[in-house]
Amino acid sequence: MTPSSQNQQVTAALQASLARLQATQDQISSGRRLGKPSDSPTDTATAMSLRSDHQRSEQLDRAIDDGAARLGTADQALMQTDTLLLRVRQLVLAGSNDTNTAAERSAMAAEADQLRSSLLDVANTRYLGRPVFAGTQDVENAYDTSGAYLGNTTPVERRVTTGPDRVAVSITGPDAFSTLFADASAPGGAGVLQRVSDALRSGDRAALGQVLKDLDAASDTVRTSQSIVGSRTSRLESVKTVSSAAVTRMETQLSTVEGIDLAKALTDLSLQQTAYQAALSATAKVVQPSILDFLR
Repeated sequence: MTPSSQNQQVTAALQASLARLQATQDQISSGRRLGKPSDSPTDTATAMSLRSDHQRSEQLDRAIDDGAARLGTADQALMQTDTLLLRVRQLVLAGSNDTNTAAERSAMAAEADQLRSSLLDVANTRYLGRPVFAGTQDVENAYDTSGAYLGNTTPVERRVTTGPDRVAVSITGPDAFSTLFADASAPGGAGVLQRVSDALRSGDRAALGQVLKDLDAASDTVRTSQSIVGSRTSRLESVKTVSSAAVTRMETQLSTVEGIDLAKALTDLSLQQTAYQAALSATAKVVQPSILDFLR
């Protein structure tokens, strides 16, 4: 073997040793053993698949959070509606008492009008700038001041699983408020709340008795809507629990595929540093400089 070829072999061995040392240092500094696909094509493919699944799960989690917040807003509005309707019912019962004068029933009717306005405000509750009871219709409000519904009957849906199913995350105005603001079967299409005010002003016992029945029916619809919202919220919470567990498993798998065993890596680094220094020392003793090296 000529001195030249010997020098080339020694240099190549030193460079390979240095490359291994640098690779180990890079793994320790980054905490990952996969710096490029060539480090392990199989593990790289697995890591890419896991990352893709993780991103998909994060998107589903965002959809679940959005749906839960939207349903939570609707639930609060329906709870407030139930409270206001209870007060309207108290007014109807009080107005049915013959001891009340016309002036007193008129004051009750005025309060009923204010409660109707408050209920319209509740029915126009917004989430992220959009009315929660307007379905998928892009409108400013779900109801106008006359009580006419401006939305549609298609609830907002979100895909919260990897399957084809979608979950409704809203409830539409007609499903929640039924005949409170408008009733096609009533004279002039007047809603229950408007008929309450009219009956209180007239003092008609028969009319008051009928609006009380209609009011109770509408209140039952509101409570049913609350149950529907609650069941949908529970489903989202269940899906969220399963999704969170899946994300945790993926993160663990990804850490196993991409991560390093720090204790082992530090041991390897120490051994490689020792081996490299020993190789440098041995090379310096074996490869002696010639007169030509000094003349260059």
